[in-house]
Amino acid sequence: MTSDSNAHSDVEEDEEFWDRWRSNIYEPKLVKPMKKPLTAPWDLAVSDSDVEKLKAGFRPRNFDDKYAWLIEDDNGNISIHVIRYFIKEEEYILHLAPKSSNDNGASAKIHSITWEGEMVDIQDDVEKAKERVVLLARIPNCDFENAPGTV
Repeated sequence: MTSDSNAHSDVEEDEEFWDRWRSNIYEPKLVKPMKKPLTAPWDLAVSDSDVEKLKAGFRPRNFDDKYAWLIEDDNGNISIHVIRYFIKEEEYILHLAPKSSNDNGASAKIHSITWEGEMVDIQDDVEKAKERVVLLARIPNCDFENAPGTV
């Protein structure tokens, strides 16, 4: 059986497909790319526990779960892709940098954020994009203690 017509290419849904599915790995061919990607620096320290939760990713279990958090590891450069799951549209990408020797307490930093610039409620506003992704971070149970708008 192949994937639905919304996918960018025919993907065989065999055992290998389901193994990849369970691993929460980002696969560009299964996601609609952003129409107007915007990127801004963030420099947000992330705790060890939040890094582990981000790296674990998240796949929706039912229709109540609207977002997937998928991982892309390009030779140690880690990106977390936040995807509006059932329509397969990418809305955010968090770009992580590993902990430097100068950072006490943080395991990594989100050095930048990319978001879909054509979202109705976000558009070109970087602060709204950051606030929204912090709210969505509750899905994989991340705290992001140092993020704007958190208590």
